[in-house]
Amino acid sequence: MKPCGGNNDSDGDEESCVLVVNTPEVVAIRDSKNPVAEPLRFTKAEMDAFVRYYVRENDVVI
Repeated sequence: MKPCGGNNDSDGDEESCVLVVNTPEVVAIRDSKNPVAEPLRFTKAEMDAFVRYYVRENDVVI
């Protein structure tokens, strides 16, 4: 497994990575290549709804 960030895909583009922090109150997500940017913050319910939607729409099995 390669660490996130700085890796190139087969087209020579850098990969897209996010950093995720899970706290008791919120899930915070930010772009790993822009550490000074404010993270996006979601409640646990919002993140759960997003993951369920993504899984359902993309036929992902978890």
